[in-house]
Amino acid sequence: MLRFALLLPLLLVVTPSVAEDLTPAQLAEQNLAIAVSVQEQLLGCWTLPPGYEDRTISVRLAFFGDGTLDGDPFIDPQSERTAGKYPVLMQSVVRAIQRCLPFAELEALGAASGERFDITVHFRS
Repeated sequence: MLRFALLLPLLLVVTPSVAEDLTPAQLAEQNLAIAVSVQEQLLGCWTLPPGYEDRTISVRLAFFGDGTLDGDPFIDPQSERTAGKYPVLMQSVVRAIQRCLPFAELEALGAASGERFDITVHFRS
């Protein structure tokens, strides 16, 4: 069984004081490293339930550089039908997020504790 999560950075918002010291290319590289780190952590926490292959649930979540969430994650509108039809699969995604919190070592990648990130993670089996 193959499982993986694809990450689509939608918007990575950086506070002006942090952004001042980085070029746009450096900022993009830093943001990508942070997004990939969160993706890898979520993948490590996710267990695909048997029998749910070939399904995708996309979840938007906002978090701070200290690894804590900023509000509740929510299902991408395109995944609402799948999430409603396959509640066991959706519960596995929720558990993965809960297990991974707070996301670790983001500050080591350059994230400031109050810096906010907004991403969509595609849990795809």
